[in-house]
Amino acid sequence: MRSARWISRMWWFVFCAVAMAAAGCGSAGGGSSSSGGGSTGTASNTASLARGVDISWMTQLPALGYSFVGPAQTPASALQILKDHGVTAVRIRTFVNPSITAGTLGVGNTDQAGSIALAQTAAAMGFAIMIDFHLSDTWADPGHQAIPAAWASYNYTQMQTAVSSYIQGFMQALAADGIYPQWVQVGNEIDGGMLWPIGSTSNFAQLAGLINSDYKAVKAVSPSTLVVIHHSTLSNLANLEWFFDTLQADGGSFDAIGVSYYDGPDTLTTSAANLSALAARYSKPVLICEIGHTESDFMGAADDVKSAMEALAGVPGNLGRGIFYWEP
Repeated sequence: MRSARWISRMWWFVFCAVAMAAAGCGSAGGGSSSSGGGSTGTASNTASLARGVDISWMTQLPALGYSFVGPAQTPASALQILKDHGVTAVRIRTFVNPSITAGTLGVGNTDQAGSIALAQTAAAMGFAIMIDFHLSDTWADPGHQAIPAAWASYNYTQMQTAVSSYIQGFMQALAADGIYPQWVQVGNEIDGGMLWPIGSTSNFAQLAGLINSDYKAVKAVSPSTLVVIHHSTLSNLANLEWFFDTLQADGGSFDAIGVSYYDGPDTLTTSAANLSALAARYSKPVLICEIGHTESDFMGAADDVKSAMEALAGVPGNLGRGIFYWEP
């Protein structure tokens, strides 16, 4: 395990990268919109983007002995460091009944109680909030969408009831504290569907039905919250269009399209074009729900995030809405 001091310094470098990206993209205080001489309009659009990070391990790390330091190498709150350097939004993942093991990071303290406690802290500091429902007891991604153990015997109709009850209960618990998230992801990187095999894309009508159950559960508590469908690969437009065309054809409801961008700077031109293509095709806002870079190359991280922000700012109709770094 890396030392606490090394981890603290590495996290600070990535905080710097996010802040540098923001400062270089028209943040308060000024800065050129791009090295290529972007327009004032692009700078303005970029300044209005949600600048986010996933903070889901934030409570777990101090429990493991790690600490956070500011630019003077003095102890500081991680959220305060982020806020002081231009971050305006946080993403919090949550699992249904995760196995939380003391002494290891694992999924973090991100059962419902832990995730809501983190949301309370972030909301009190004025951050916009995205809740990322993995709809599993463990990591959900394009290769893993395991049904929670408590729901393992359910059929499709029972699964609809289970996900609706779970999400609505979670949203009600947030609302009881006055928290109405700006965004909710129903599923994480659901390229192949979720809650396999019931909600697999091979059963797309059922996937759409599950998404609609999730959608209604969110809106029943917080009509203003944008429900985001999250896909993993921004650079593959054909897969994205197939997924969202099919979802719409099967009557699926959603408010925004979320993507992951780990494709690297060599795909920037394609990825920027794809963001605009998605916004135009579906008339929906687009967000980069995850972007990441090699942790040892914080200048490269700054360049990558800055370029991605400029790509979002270039989406016509101001439909590029935000970016979330995973995991600072």
